[in-house]
Amino acid sequence: MSNLLPRNATKLEKNIEQLGEKISLIRVPFVDLHSIDRCPVLHLPWLAWEHRVEYWQPDWNEQDKRNAIRESESFNAGRGTQSSISSLIGTVVDHYQLKAWYEFNPPQKPFTFVVIVSPQYLLSIEQLLQVHTAIDATKSARDNYSISAKVKTTCDFYLTGSVTSGTKIHLESL
Repeated sequence: MSNLLPRNATKLEKNIEQLGEKISLIRVPFVDLHSIDRCPVLHLPWLAWEHRVEYWQPDWNEQDKRNAIRESESFNAGRGTQSSISSLIGTVVDHYQLKAWYEFNPPQKPFTFVVIVSPQYLLSIEQLLQVHTAIDATKSARDNYSISAKVKTTCDFYLTGSVTSGTKIHLESL
C-alpha cells in the first residue's frame, strides 16, 4: 500500500487503491501505440482512425495496413482531388479510367465524374461496393459520380411450370 489513504479509509477506498497499484504494474507501450512501425497489429485500426484513414479493410495484411496509415497524411492533404480518388480506387480495381465532367464532348454537368472499368474485366458485387466506399471516402461533398462496369454475380434461378390437359364439356338442359 502507498500509505496515501488516511487510517480511517473505508474498505472500498482501500480496494480501489490496491486495484490502482495493480493497474500501474501493467506495461502499456504508449509510445509504441503512436508509431506506425512499432504499433501492435491489434491496435492498427485505432492508429488508422487517429491518422484519418478513410478507407480501411480489416482483411488487409499487416504491411498494407501500415502503408495505408503512412500514406494518409499526403492523402488527406489532397482529399477530394482526382489523384486521391484514383489512389483509393486503385486499391480495389486495376484497369479503370476516371473521366471528369469537362473531359466529355459536350461537357457534362459540372462536378460530376465517371469511373469506367475496362469492359474485359468483370467486377464482383463486393468489388463494386468497395469501389463505391472508396469513392465516397474521398470525394468532395459537391461531386456526383457514376460507375460504368460489368458486374458478375451468382444466384439460384428456379424455373417451374405446369401443364394441364383435358376436355371441355358444355352441358345444356332441354
